[in-house]
Amino acid sequence: MNKSILIITYYFPPLGGVGVQRVSKLCRYLPRFGWRPVVVAPQPSAFYAADEEMLAEVKHVSLYRVAGLDSFRMRQKLIGPFKPRIDSPLRWVARRFSWPDTQTAYIPAAFRLAYRLVNEAHAVLVTAPPYSNLLLGRLIKRRSNLPLIVEMRDPWVGHPEHDKPGWKRALNRRVERDVLEYADAVVAVTRSHTGNLRKRYPWLAPRIHYIPNGFDAADFRNTRNTRNTRNTRNTSNTRNTPIRKTSGTSKRRPLTICYTGILGLDHINRGTTLYAAIRRLRDEDGITPARLRVEIMGELSAVEEERIRRSGVSTFIERLGHLSHRKAMQRLQKADLAWLPYHAEYSRLIVPAKTYEYIGSGTPVLAVVNPHHETAELVRETGTGLVVSEGDVDGVTQAMRMLLEGAFPYSPKPKAIAKFDRRYQARQLAEILDDITRYG
Repeated sequence: MNKSILIITYYFPPLGGVGVQRVSKLCRYLPRFGWRPVVVAPQPSAFYAADEEMLAEVKHVSLYRVAGLDSFRMRQKLIGPFKPRIDSPLRWVARRFSWPDTQTAYIPAAFRLAYRLVNEAHAVLVTAPPYSNLLLGRLIKRRSNLPLIVEMRDPWVGHPEHDKPGWKRALNRRVERDVLEYADAVVAVTRSHTGNLRKRYPWLAPRIHYIPNGFDAADFRNTRNTRNTRNTRNTSNTRNTPIRKTSGTSKRRPLTICYTGILGLDHINRGTTLYAAIRRLRDEDGITPARLRVEIMGELSAVEEERIRRSGVSTFIERLGHLSHRKAMQRLQKADLAWLPYHAEYSRLIVPAKTYEYIGSGTPVLAVVNPHHETAELVRETGTGLVVSEGDVDGVTQAMRMLLEGAFPYSPKPKAIAKFDRRYQARQLAEILDDITRYG
């Protein structure tokens, strides 16, 4: 008989963006492992991204909506249903002067709704950010004593934005410790953050688990047979590995480099190194937009728009805006290269979630990141591409030349890649749930 897990999340379809994917995919696959998801999420409001198509993947979920206030709903009431900008100065101000975040005001309504549902649940999972959900999870645990899983998709203590200014730091540490001690299990999504938590809370180490972000193989299934396979050198002899042929470049369409997500935000990433490399290829090798194109699927900050304008290679770059996750994954799989810039100094505890979808897509990855960062380690250990240091224009230029010559390295390791499949992650979570409810 299926058990029920009450999942409290702020990000859920039809909202779009990276925060929605993990919980939606867990809800999709948990029933295969004996757990029926019951979800509490806010009423949809004006958000940075929307993805109506994702609703089809979670139509089996028992979904309860909260009408409580939060920063997005308050903004919508004041100025109307206009999509906010991800780099709005108001976002920075709101973060600085709210605790634990700008969603705190929705906690009372969410608690009242969730508490009505606990009698039908066997366990509770709260996922953060927003970190308000952690306070909500602690409150539900106190009142219901149901087994509680705290999932931290980003670090709270030590986060480059949420742990500032100074007045928040001590408060964050004290409350994080209290919340984690209430939890029956804690899930972190990077090895670095998992190790950090175990080091800071050694008495809780057996409860702290690593379940990374991942990719859904079903997102790529429909286009697997039509994916372009002409631009990389595949040195794998594994039968089940997609083979990319080395047969030179086609004259019919340009080689496509793709990027998914937000670009140029808060020093998390920037395109400077790639733009400089393309400029060099244009000037030294005569490369034109008819031969090479960059597709950006997502939102560009105003700063990044200006970088592109000043780069001199804006004709090589196509801005597609926000696409549904399904369409973005289809374009990713058909592309010749997945571009992964990340400013590693932003955080050693965070890995961009797109990393795992790039790894699972079958498209070679060019990671422009510090080679010692966990992001770089993932690309190397899965054999899915090349790592070049941020700022290394020579290295990126050479990588682009290999792509143009049909010699970009790609030696995928199926067993290593399979660990990041969403179905495997749902099974990991189900095993934790089975363990913490065994004696409940």
